[in-house]
Amino acid sequence: MPKLSPAQRNRFLLWTTLTILVLGMVWAARQVLLPYILGLVLAYLLLPVVNWLDRHLPKQLHAWNVARPLSIVLTYLMLLLLLAGIVAFFVPLVIDQVRILIDNWPSLTETVGEWGTRGWGWYNDAIDTLERLSPTWKDTFENTLRNLGSEIVQFVQEGLTSTIRTLSSTISFVIGLVVIPFWLFYILKDESQVKTGVLHTLPHRLRGDVQCMARLIDDVMSAYIRGQLLLCLFVGGLATISLFIIGVPFALVLGLIAGLLEALPYIGPILGAIPALVVALLSEPGSAICTAIAFLSIQQIENLVLVPRIAGESVKLHPAVVMVVLVVGNELAGFLGMLVAVPTTAAIRDIFKYLYLRFLDDPLLPEDAMASIRSGAQVDLNV
Repeated sequence: MPKLSPAQRNRFLLWTTLTILVLGMVWAARQVLLPYILGLVLAYLLLPVVNWLDRHLPKQLHAWNVARPLSIVLTYLMLLLLLAGIVAFFVPLVIDQVRILIDNWPSLTETVGEWGTRGWGWYNDAIDTLERLSPTWKDTFENTLRNLGSEIVQFVQEGLTSTIRTLSSTISFVIGLVVIPFWLFYILKDESQVKTGVLHTLPHRLRGDVQCMARLIDDVMSAYIRGQLLLCLFVGGLATISLFIIGVPFALVLGLIAGLLEALPYIGPILGAIPALVVALLSEPGSAICTAIAFLSIQQIENLVLVPRIAGESVKLHPAVVMVVLVVGNELAGFLGMLVAVPTTAAIRDIFKYLYLRFLDDPLLPEDAMASIRSGAQVDLNV
């Protein structure tokens, strides 16, 4: 290993210290960074539109240095018009269905109470049977139920504690939401200058590698975000239409929930189907079977047609790996960790492959290594 010169050693220590400080501050402030993470997601979604408008605006506007800001303003206006259309059409429907849900809540709880009464009767019958069979079985059964009840109470308490902690950071969250449009404007406006400035702080021999790795990360993240958005729209729309046809109440609200939960790979469709199945079972038990069939059909269409074409092209992770990654992400950073776990893992995988190709005895050039990763060619780890 070549010995570092004093200047190289000092630069290495400087960058290491800065990285540790930045990561430490980000981790300490992670509770209030959600708006900025949403801003970065919006940047990925809006950047292609901004770049396209910037390229097609008149040259005179470029000469006056107003083309880029004008492109961002036009993109903001288009986004606001889109959101206004969605709000004008969907929000009144959602509000009406939520109001109906609140009005019908007593009858729903009454149905649940009747089920509870029946369950209590079945429980007493089971206890009588166990007493006739063996007193030991009765004690084991009651202890199991008692432990289960304690775990449920503990889960509810932890949920309430988490809710209070979340509410305590609401002010910072609201401030972040207000700041996001302005922060996002500067991110979109100075995107190329920021990249150039970061590259100029690095040694010249590392710039090509850093650029290539940044492009690989951008490929994964941007494609994954856009792909997940399309999947959410598809699942939410198809679930809403299916529930309307079946006649399940609150179809729009339940479809919206299913679409939002689709952002969680693999387990999202299961979680999204549960509220619809519960409402269908409470309103008309026979419709629950049709609802289950509808969600299974939607999931099959998604897995066989959309995921290979959209999510599979960007992530290319085995489902077993994804499930483990989701558990790890939830353990490290909760719900937010689950959202970013899959694309982060895919990005780390591509960076590892790239660096491996660059560290071979006969290393590939940065452009060739990146082209190999993008083409999906297998990396021989035995070289």
